[in-house]
Amino acid sequence: MKPIYAKPPLGSRAAFQVRKDYFDVLDTKWHYHSEYELAFINYPHGKRIAGNAMATFEQGDLVFYGPNLPHAWSHEPAIGEKEMSSYNNGLSHYAVVVHFSADCFGESFFAIPEMNAIQAVLKRSIHGLVVKGQARARVANWMNQLVDHTGSARVILLIQILQELATTTEYDLLCSAGYWDNLNDNDAVRMSGIYEYILKNFTKEIALEEIAQQAHISPSAFCRYFKARTKRTLKEFVNDLRISHACQLLEENQLSITQICFEAGFNNISNFNRRFKEFKGITPQQYRFNILGIYRNTNNAAIAGNR
Repeated sequence: MKPIYAKPPLGSRAAFQVRKDYFDVLDTKWHYHSEYELAFINYPHGKRIAGNAMATFEQGDLVFYGPNLPHAWSHEPAIGEKEMSSYNNGLSHYAVVVHFSADCFGESFFAIPEMNAIQAVLKRSIHGLVVKGQARARVANWMNQLVDHTGSARVILLIQILQELATTTEYDLLCSAGYWDNLNDNDAVRMSGIYEYILKNFTKEIALEEIAQQAHISPSAFCRYFKARTKRTLKEFVNDLRISHACQLLEENQLSITQICFEAGFNNISNFNRRFKEFKGITPQQYRFNILGIYRNTNNAAIAGNR
């Protein structure tokens, strides 16, 4: 699953690109590009990979990615789902995607004082942002309008979206900062192979000698190379993926915490609990309790609203 460098096909007279893609089953290639990306994935449920973070989503996903952040989406079966066709409703599944560069409105447009708040969210986007709540509803609505508008109306809508992202608190950061920073073409090819190997093997013990061989460099050189480009050690990076995977399993609530510990790639429960608390600030048990509480409150609110 090597990431593809995807150059959005900006028209010669377009400052930025907007497109709407329809699909039956969600399945995008793992890719990256030098432009910022806003994406609204109108899909019942799925899995998102962004940098060193994996997560599931339900009832649509809205994200804002900074340049060179590898990402992908795929269909993730819902609990008890038997047939994909039960969700396949023709053109009801779609993605609205916006690509723009830092200088799309001129070299210094986002640097003027009036753009300070937007400039700040552009910097935060190196982590990737997932937008939630009412902010997600508003931005998704404006993104759908972008598809139908042209000219200055389209420009105004994009600035409106960026202003919403700059002022809302309804978002989470997705992954570590500085991921794949300042890559050249040779780095991109090498890091593609490294990342592919990690994604396939992160739930197992990854030997430094083996992954260094994949990159065609010595183990000591690999450690320096990997940290220089990801701002993480290999162990930290793998643990991030393991904890993200554990969170997904905790949310599904199908396995015990001990089972999840080993399923995610940890070799003992005490180490799992310690690493999880370092990453999330709470224990796996507290995380599951909080998630179940959110589900209960959501269901109770829905029931009350239907009375």
